[in-house]
Amino acid sequence: MAKLPEALVNAALPEVGVMEVNSSNCGPRVDEYKAATQLNPKLGWPWCAAFVCWCVKQAMDATQTKETKTFKRPRTAGAWDFENWSKAQDASTSTKKPHRNDIKPGDIVVFTFSHIGIALSAPDKNGNVKTIEGNTDGAGSREGGAVLKKTRHVGKIRSRIRFTV
Repeated sequence: MAKLPEALVNAALPEVGVMEVNSSNCGPRVDEYKAATQLNPKLGWPWCAAFVCWCVKQAMDATQTKETKTFKRPRTAGAWDFENWSKAQDASTSTKKPHRNDIKPGDIVVFTFSHIGIALSAPDKNGNVKTIEGNTDGAGSREGGAVLKKTRHVGKIRSRIRFTV
């Protein structure tokens, strides 16, 4: 496994259980996630992509992966926009859409319902992938207010983005 995918999982795991305050899309830790994007972190807006941006930043710091002219970390607050971000990078990322069940731990998974998370597993025999997602809940909402481990069927995954460094 490349260094960055493993570091991405390691950054995300300790965040499980973080919750926003009063269904506001804000809170001390949530605002830190949102600060990893180009949007104002003090305003209340859906933060699933911000969580992934923050995790990527932490993983890059942990592995001493530097930005270059051809590789920039994601700063988008849009789940589907991650595909555009990845395609604009050098060979440090690989986007697969459709993913054809080619999902590994540490991949960024973009869902069909404008949501995003980090894969913790490859698909099991039933086509389910374990993930960590921000701004979700027990029912699997994309507006749920917490960082949680989830199990999602590959049919709900639009694309996968893999770090190759």
